[in-house]
Order: sequence, then structure tokens, then C-alpha cells
Amino acid sequence: MEIFRYGADRRPIALIGLFFVLNLAIWAFVDSPLVHAVWLLLAFVPRGGICAFNHHHQHLPVFRYAVPNRLLDLVYGLQTGMTSHGWVLHHSLGHHVHYLDQAKDESRWRRDDGSRMHEIEYGLVVGVTAYPRMLQVARRFPRYLRVFVVMTVLTLAIVAVLFALRPVPTVFAFVLPMVFMLFHTAWATYTHHAGKKTSSHFVASNNILHRGYNVLTGNLGYHTAHHLRPGVHWSELPALHDTIAERIPADCYLSPGLPWNFQQRVVGPPPGMPFAPGTSTEEDLESPVAGAALARE
Repeated sequence: MEIFRYGADRRPIALIGLFFVLNLAIWAFVDSPLVHAVWLLLAFVPRGGICAFNHHHQHLPVFRYAVPNRLLDLVYGLQTGMTSHGWVLHHSLGHHVHYLDQAKDESRWRRDDGSRMHEIEYGLVVGVTAYPRMLQVARRFPRYLRVFVVMTVLTLAIVAVLFALRPVPTVFAFVLPMVFMLFHTAWATYTHHAGKKTSSHFVASNNILHRGYNVLTGNLGYHTAHHLRPGVHWSELPALHDTIAERIPADCYLSPGLPWNFQQRVVGPPPGMPFAPGTSTEEDLESPVAGAALARE
């Protein structure tokens, strides 16, 4: 019996499962706070990738059946701080619906006065307001509220039991990663849209076509395609991007950030890829990344 919706999910889910088992083993058998601190730092980048695949899972569940999907939700929630259906509410039913309207966007990058937030400010605001905004969206979609609340309580109950058994390892292996990755996810989304025009899907997102970035994040760099058709499986986003590339301006292509570069910059599309004329940057704002003005003959 095939339980995966898409075969492309088998390898990343296996790796994420192994990572979770390794993290649990370190929690169970390591007592040294120094070793836990080192593991916390070393695991930061892999956890960033896990956050991306949690995002994909909540757009399009990995498994065909509810029980394995809820179990995977627990694995993701305990590593990313984003519990079951949290992304469904905040992201799929919130941000994706409203990102072209900065007065409503659950991940809005404009302040109330219309100016653009700094990326640190944005990360803090979106991180702090993440769960309250999920509950706001749930008022419009109450059928998701019960699963969200039950799974969030269950996730926190598991953390409480782990803390009762091994307080210090639990802080390093679960509590701090859950908090850090929630805010990291918020911060990492800043350059997806900040400073872009909101007149259409084709100018409202930045794309990162770096191979390593897209291996780590499951093609999250094909962001215009993702917003155009958010129900498309992550493995199919590059092909979808190829069909719309001619409608995307050249300044919608960025280099990846950490761990590849300290600062992102506009790099334009790969050689030979078509692009649309004009710019995607709002006239009243500076670009959120260095080198915003990119001229291409």
C-alpha cells in the first residue's frame, strides 16, 4: 500500500526522520550542556530545511492518510515550533490569500504608515504575532481550529513530559530550537516579498535558483511559481517556473543568504532564461537587498 502522495517525498522524509531520531538520542544520552550547545549550533541549518519541508507538508500533506500526517506534524512541530495546521492557517489561508494586500497580509512587510519594515523588525513582528494571527484566520475557517488546538496542546504536552524527565537536555534539544526556528522562519521570509510591487503574482516575489538552496528547502526558491499555484507539489515547481519565466522581471532573482552568503543581492535569471522588461521594486521603497537596480540588455 502506497502511503506517499508523491515519491519525491520519500528521501527528505527519511532524512528528517533520521534527524529527529538523532536529536532524540542526544536528548536521551548526552548530559553535557556544552555538547548540547554545540549540537544546537550545528543543527541550525538542517532545521532551516526542515522548516521549509514543514511548510510544503502543510500546503500539500505528504501522506494519503490522516494518522501518519498527524504523526509527521508532531515531528515537525517539535523541531520547528510550527504545530499542525499552523501553516495552513497563517500561511495557506492567510498569507497566500492576502500577500498582494499589505493591509491584510499575515506576513506583511509594510508598517501601518506604509513604510517598509527592517528585516529584524519584520522577523520579530511576524514571529510574535504568528500564533495570534493563526487564531484570527481560524475564525474564518473554524473547521481547522480543532485540529490546530488539539495538536498544539499535544505538542506542548510532549515537551512538558520531556522537560520533567530531563530539563536541561529538553531546553537545548526542543525548547530553544522550537523558539529559534519559529523566529528564523519569520525572518527568512523577509526577502521573499519585501519591497516588491503588489500588482500581480509575477512581480510580488523574489526567486532563488541556487541549487544548494533549493535542495535544502525543497525548491522554495521558485517562489513566484509557488504563489501562482500554491497547491503544486514542491518537486514540480521548477517546471512550472520555466513556463512563466518570461513574465518575471530580472530583479526578481536573488542570491541565497546564509549559509552561502552573508548578504543577498540581485543576480538576475540564469543565462538563457527569458525575463520580463521593467522592475518589480515599489517606487516608494528602496530594495531590501543590495544591488536592487539590475540592468539587463
